Amino acid sequence: MTSLLESYEQQYSTLTADITHLIGKISTSHGVEKQGHVRQVEKLFEEAAELLEQMDLEVKEQPGKDRQKYQTRVKSYKTELSKLQTDVRRAKLGLDSREDILGDDSHDAEDQRTRLLENSERLERVGRKLDHGYRTAIETEQLGSTILEDLHTQRQTIQRGRSRLEDMNAALGKSSRVLTGMMKRVIQNRILLVVIGLIMVVTICVAIYLIVRRT
Repeated sequence: MTSLLESYEQQYSTLTADITHLIGKISTSHGVEKQGHVRQVEKLFEEAAELLEQMDLEVKEQPGKDRQKYQTRVKSYKTELSKLQTDVRRAKLGLDSREDILGDDSHDAEDQRTRLLENSERLERVGRKLDHGYRTAIETEQLGSTILEDLHTQRQTIQRGRSRLEDMNAALGKSSRVLTGMMKRVIQNRILLVVIGLIMVVTICVAIYLIVRRT
């Protein structure tokens, strides 16, 4: 498991190096090119944040001494990532070049920089909340669509089952009518046999009576 953490650390080191390189490009680029670099660095920040989450999970599985050591490392990585995010905000606003022009002793420039950073952070927080809300809405819509599809499938299954039951009921009804007709015919045949038997008995009795009387 330690080797896995070391692999995570190597990946994190590579990501932060790429982020630092892109921050330099953001500071020196403009327009569409700058926007492209900003999108790239935002993706790298997302990957780095996910990587730190994986590291947190792995650290929890470590024994006591190693766990404390890696927890300290992960905390420092998070602090470093936060500083890099601040550097990105500075680069997007072009604050480094302003410092060179105005100098460190300009109080107004410092106040302006602070306000710009605060406004930028607020905008980014609002943007993240909007993105999160949008993703939640999309996921909810997808979930609702899936549920509706499942309900539609279940409804079709129930309708097919009901149709089969109706067909079975119709077949049973037809069979019942056939059996009833057969029973009626059997009863009629038995009554006819009884009547024929009685007629034969009466005929035989009459014939015997006549024969006896003649003698």
